[in-house]
Amino acid sequence: MVKMSRYLWLAGSLLLSLVIGARADFSSAAKNISNSANHSIRPQVVRVPGTSHVYVCWLETDGSYDFLYFRKSIDGGTTWNTPSLLTYSGEIKGDGIWYNCLSMAVEEPYVHIVFQFRPTSSDDWEIVYARSPDLGENILNWEFTSLTDNDTNSYTPDVAVSGGYVHVTYVDEWPGNAEIMYKRIADHGAGAVDKTRRLTFSSTTSWWPRIAARPSGPCVNIVYVEGWVDVDYSNIFYKHIDGYGSGAYTTAQLTFGTNYNELPDIAVSSGADEQYVYVVYQAYWPGNWEIMYKRLDNYGHSPFNTYTARLTYSSTNSTKPAVDFDSVNNNVHISYEDEWTLNLDVMYRKMTSYGGGGFTGQRVSWGVGSSHDARVSADGTSAYIVWSDSTSGNFEILIKKGS
Repeated sequence: MVKMSRYLWLAGSLLLSLVIGARADFSSAAKNISNSANHSIRPQVVRVPGTSHVYVCWLETDGSYDFLYFRKSIDGGTTWNTPSLLTYSGEIKGDGIWYNCLSMAVEEPYVHIVFQFRPTSSDDWEIVYARSPDLGENILNWEFTSLTDNDTNSYTPDVAVSGGYVHVTYVDEWPGNAEIMYKRIADHGAGAVDKTRRLTFSSTTSWWPRIAARPSGPCVNIVYVEGWVDVDYSNIFYKHIDGYGSGAYTTAQLTFGTNYNELPDIAVSSGADEQYVYVVYQAYWPGNWEIMYKRLDNYGHSPFNTYTARLTYSSTNSTKPAVDFDSVNNNVHISYEDEWTLNLDVMYRKMTSYGGGGFTGQRVSWGVGSSHDARVSADGTSAYIVWSDSTSGNFEILIKKGS
């Protein structure tokens, strides 16, 4: 049970007084790193702490097939290597409710990507794991493993790494209901799947799992959604697993609304104070979608204290949040989409002091097209936001560096 909840509603002059001098700078021009005749969508970005290495993967679709691409920069995004084409056929993106169709994590020298896949629309979805042992340097060294082989759908995977293990969560329909599953792969992904666990046993639909694990700690943290399809509301739930995914787990309900709370994302702190777990999600309770934030202390162990903040106050929809933690400056970085510009644009929030201080906001995308699927990764003086943008008339993957 949650020990204590505190709600922080920051607006107007109070917000400004808290964030003066804390703004990030995303005024530099965005870079197009896809440059494709196909639509480029669903990007993921990872910055390796303590380095200038930035890694991006995304999908390109020609209307019949989806193609998985990978690209990296070793100089902080100034130059980029030639994109690597990792898949050549099949479907990955799914429809709108399967927005989280792929995920990426990096622990040098390994790159880990998980994605949902089916050969044709008449097949069921399965989860595939791709691993590079050389930071994606040689395309021939990528290894692919199917993590599921069911007659039902497995989809919306997410990946994290810690303790030499690769941790994967996803949704599976084999129990007869959409439930949250977990798999662990040994030896930095080179070994076997040594743990497969069903994490939910619910009468309602369990959706949209996201996973985080601190590299130096044994805790695995998962957030997900219960409800929506089966009832006229949905809420955010949290699971904390000990023993690098092999130990006991606890479950906590993080929201208790009678409307919709959806599309969560999760990150954890590291460095001097590793106890915090950060959760962002979109909530419909004001009458439109707004971005909400929660910080759990005590490493997510129950009982924990919960710090809650509403991050947007808009008459239009704010959706699809993503979160990352900067272990150098101890800031929490959040990206999301917003319609207040009368277009769909990418926005940014930064929360200071291990996510317990004030926050600043900034508009990131300024094109005349729609900007979708934003993701953020940060370390040290730089944060990177990547998204899919239609300003050129075709959806392209753009990336912008903030400092």
